[in-house]
Amino acid sequence: MPIESIIALGLGAGFFSFVAVSLILTRVDAVTIHLRPQPLSPARFCGTAFVFLPMALFEEFIFRWVMIGQLERWLGIIPAFLLSMLAFVVVHRPNGRLSFVAVLNLAVVGAVLGFVFLHWGLWVATAAHAGWNVAEWGLGYAVSGEKTRQFLPAPITRTVRGEPFGPEGHWATTAVLLAVLVVLIVTHSPHVSPSLSKRFL
Repeated sequence: MPIESIIALGLGAGFFSFVAVSLILTRVDAVTIHLRPQPLSPARFCGTAFVFLPMALFEEFIFRWVMIGQLERWLGIIPAFLLSMLAFVVVHRPNGRLSFVAVLNLAVVGAVLGFVFLHWGLWVATAAHAGWNVAEWGLGYAVSGEKTRQFLPAPITRTVRGEPFGPEGHWATTAVLLAVLVVLIVTHSPHVSPSLSKRFL
């Protein structure tokens, strides 16, 4: 399959995975909706949406390409993978109070994106990451913690009741992410080539 098609699949997978989270949150009545007093202009909507691509690329470059793709040369793949997951959790700490579920979800996100990176490279991991974030923002949720909302105004505001870290602090995200991780593991061999560091794109 052409890499462009795989990137598009990654984008769609990330996007619709979060849509599934939102549907569960709505179903269990965990969401409060607030309408904006003034709607976002089309220019600001498109501009904010575009921001998520370089944001995702930066994070994937640091946490997957550097911490997995490069550090595995010296640490080995498993320690590098685990270190990447840990760092991904720690760097999101300033975004809001981390409950146990939030820590678990951030770790599982790190595992999912790390798995995607190992099998399909940096661009597919970036697309999946950006797809999740765009869906989360577009549906009105704070992206990885309520503290980010002031910098990333959404078309409407949806909050998860009792969870200052937003959807990533709720069990609905745990369920969806674990399902995605299981599907990835079952459908793709966990074996990683020793030439991993040469396949980062």
